[in-house]
Amino acid sequence: PFKSAGPGDMPGRRRIFTCKPAPGAEERCAREIIGTLVRRAYRGQGSEADVERLMGFFRAGRQQRDFERGRQVALQRVLASPKFVFRAERDPEQVPTGRTYRLSDLELASRLSFFLWSSIPDDELLKVAAENRLREPAVLERQIRRMLADPKSERFVDNFAGQWLYLRNLTNHQPNSMMFPDFDDNLRLAFRRE
Repeated sequence: PFKSAGPGDMPGRRRIFTCKPAPGAEERCAREIIGTLVRRAYRGQGSEADVERLMGFFRAGRQQRDFERGRQVALQRVLASPKFVFRAERDPEQVPTGRTYRLSDLELASRLSFFLWSSIPDDELLKVAAENRLREPAVLERQIRRMLADPKSERFVDNFAGQWLYLRNLTNHQPNSMMFPDFDDNLRLAFRRE
């Protein structure tokens, strides 16, 4: 944009940056922002130690320039963290190798969200999981129906069909023109949509 006067005020930005620092309250505001980010990005599995570690990055960035730089450095560290990048699940120590075990509600929320949305769980799903209510059949069904009604669930269809039916290869595939003389790009698009 021409003549940019700094970061704009957009819904996505307001969702991440949940407060504006008042003079003398920058630490409190930064802790609130980082705590919210850790809960969302680490899929409910973040700890107070994670927040404290990220506050160190915030302080270093703020010392370099200002509050905005501190937030930027902390956010970069969240996005580079293995807890965000990788969705690792560890088997409980008390369960012998190869044995089945019940997932925690947070693990179930994460699996469900990545399966249906190809993304991290939203705040509502994390809240229900943190309350250990996701395992209740009625609650689980209600959450699944809510997630399927969300436009993000189209990612499930695209990804699943793209892998299972090889629809990702459809644009490069050329059928035999002698056997399928009516095949054209309109049919290709219709085939993909169907």
